[in-house]
Amino acid sequence: MDIKKRAEQGNAEAQCSLGDCYHLGKGVEQDYSEIFKWYQLSAEQGDSNAQYYLGALYEEGLGVEQDYELAVDWYRKSAEQSNEYAQCALGDCYRLGDGVEQDYSTAFKWYQLSAEQGNLDAQYYLGLLYGEGAGVEQNLELAVYWYRKSAEQGNGYAQCCLGDCYRLGQGVDQDYSEAFKWYRLSAEQDNSDAQLRLGVLYAEGLGVEQNLVLAADWYCKSANQGNADAQWALGDCYRLGDGVEQDYSAAFKWYQLPAEQGNPNAQFNLGSMCEKGLGVERNLELAIDWYRKSAEQDFEEAVEALKKIDE
Repeated sequence: MDIKKRAEQGNAEAQCSLGDCYHLGKGVEQDYSEIFKWYQLSAEQGDSNAQYYLGALYEEGLGVEQDYELAVDWYRKSAEQSNEYAQCALGDCYRLGDGVEQDYSTAFKWYQLSAEQGNLDAQYYLGLLYGEGAGVEQNLELAVYWYRKSAEQGNGYAQCCLGDCYRLGQGVDQDYSEAFKWYRLSAEQDNSDAQLRLGVLYAEGLGVEQNLVLAADWYCKSANQGNADAQWALGDCYRLGDGVEQDYSAAFKWYQLPAEQGNPNAQFNLGSMCEKGLGVERNLELAIDWYRKSAEQDFEEAVEALKKIDE
């Protein structure tokens, strides 16, 4: 008997499997209304996987009107049956305050249950909570422990955090080579923060031989994903000719992006370039405007630049 017939006869496992088929477009056209229908029938019979998927549909508003509270209800039903994915999702809800009052202690509880089953996302978030002391007493060694478990399963965010721990000596002995190793793994998964940090290590020769060309290359990868700090760093590379051919116009372009996001370093550099006419026509009024934006964030060099102009 095929899955659809068994599902129509009320078999909960078959109903969940049929929902999967519609979800994945496996043998049928993807259809969120059908996905919701079959998961709901299965979930109401107590299938923990269907309950989890139903929660996800409510959370994302797929095939049904978005409803965080109902998402939490279905995640909870599934989580109470020890579904690791639902436990992690319920942890997310409590951490973010989606559908429930924000509660880091309860988030910690659900993440821990999921993490102990090997869920790499829950392990990462458990590391974050230990690292920040949110919902649990801060413990950097345990943060490292959980980051490592998640990182070893390939979680790019955990790999980046583990790199941070080694770079800063938080919860482990400072080790730039280990930091480089974990940042690179994360960066190769397109994590923009890891790409930025990898660029910094190459630029400063920490844990790896100094290579300004590779530093600029990693900054560029991160900057193209919208990372404001990487955009500023890439602007520096073009302004100074570090790892790339000196190009004031390119420097101006890359400074402008983070400056518009409020980066005080980039705002100061943009002001300086406007004042000196580097990469752009000289414009003292615009220079003062960018210096002021930077100075309002207590950036000392911008404060001094404004004083000199006033003199």
